Amino acid sequence: MNEGREDIFVVINIGSSWLSGILARKHSDGRVRPIHACRVPAAGAIRQGCIHNMDAAARYITQIVDELTSHLSDDASIQGVYVGLDCRSMHSETFTASLQLGSEPREIKQADLEALREQVDQARYEGQRILAITDPRYLVDGRREYTPRGVMGRRIEAQYKVIVVRQNILAHIEELIARLELQLLGTLPAPLVEARATLTTEESALGCAYINMGGGTTSIAIYKERLLQGLFIIPLGGQCVTRDLTSLPTPLLEKDAELLKISEGSMDTSIPRGEIIERMSPESGKAIRIDRLELNRFVDARVRELLWNCVHLIHESGNEANVSRGLVFAGGVTRTRFFYETLEQLNFEYRRGTLRREVYDERLELQPEGATGGINYLSDYMSELALAWWAQKSGVSYQLRDLDTFMQDEPEPTPAPATQYAAPVEEPQRAADDFTFEPLDQKLSNYLEEAEEHEETEERTGKKGGSTSQWLSNVWGKLTKALAPEEHPEDDDEEDDDGEIHR
Repeated sequence: MNEGREDIFVVINIGSSWLSGILARKHSDGRVRPIHACRVPAAGAIRQGCIHNMDAAARYITQIVDELTSHLSDDASIQGVYVGLDCRSMHSETFTASLQLGSEPREIKQADLEALREQVDQARYEGQRILAITDPRYLVDGRREYTPRGVMGRRIEAQYKVIVVRQNILAHIEELIARLELQLLGTLPAPLVEARATLTTEESALGCAYINMGGGTTSIAIYKERLLQGLFIIPLGGQCVTRDLTSLPTPLLEKDAELLKISEGSMDTSIPRGEIIERMSPESGKAIRIDRLELNRFVDARVRELLWNCVHLIHESGNEANVSRGLVFAGGVTRTRFFYETLEQLNFEYRRGTLRREVYDERLELQPEGATGGINYLSDYMSELALAWWAQKSGVSYQLRDLDTFMQDEPEPTPAPATQYAAPVEEPQRAADDFTFEPLDQKLSNYLEEAEEHEETEERTGKKGGSTSQWLSNVWGKLTKALAPEEHPEDDDEEDDDGEIHR
């Protein structure tokens, strides 16, 4: 039914604070051209990225789908969606596949690589389901090989990173989408998709960590040699700050605390005591008086603890040497006032997470900041743009029309108020396999091999002028000391439905 029509991609992103959706087209080179995006508060329907209330979640997603549909032509309807997921049980596992080639070296062929892939495809994890499998790290006779096909060897080994998630979480998503009479085109691990759309080639090759500090979870995706080294989810986020603020000397309802955090919260504790914030509570209608310094101390203590957890996890997982290019931050917590100024005081390499320019239509950069009725896609819908960029199947179908109607000029779907787009020349979409990584080019391969030889030479000659590992150890020691929490507002422990205790 879509012959002669441009593909339109539909994504629903499940977050702890918001449920959001985006409707988008793509240029022939894969860059995303959004039509419309919207979001609604999760309001208890989602907890730490997991569906908690099916009825409420179905109602909110129906609102999103209805609004997105209103920006399509009359003969178009949404039939399928991708779902972005970032939940507390998601993590990476290492799976090693191997193949003995013979007693004498022989050429490695494509069939050998496919045999290795079949081994990981058959992997099973109790109580978990595989969500994605990344490209592996190959070893031939114990030597690192970036492109093993054609290499002579006796044994080949492939080390895969497998992304798994608790099976009932995926079952709830499938049940929810089926209840809405939609087709689930795919469930995407949002942290990996965002990292792929954000990290530069240099960062992912030399070593970097992408950290998204959201409302209910903080995700950490570590890359080196353009391969995933590990994915970790910390079940803590900005909602911890909100709960802390309900414990201020002036009691606050949670909704009032959330609004206060967004409008007034800051990590700046250098301000003098005595400055009072006065505002009316939308919930109770009563006046609220808060000491600004006291507010900032609560915010600063909890956000520093979140940062310290990220640093500690990278250290404990043995990935210190894999983040030589520093950290890339994104997520709602990073919008806290004085957040990046605090990072500067720690004297550590970092940058703000922004989508690479080849991901989105360049005209989004020309969008006026805060335009009336407009949508700032690059700042407010960064995750959704990345997910749409990864989507491969159209989620919109069209009704058949009679010949007279078909011969008439076809109306364009109503675009978002912020930007008007012209229809591009139709070209075939670029093909991409699910979660595959392009091999390193020869220049970069040579660079990495030279670095390894340099380290071996240093060890052999005993001449070391301050190695990379020593430098990293010193930097991480200073950072850990600076972030180590001293006194933090106490949170009541929460026990989730699985019997796990979270702060």
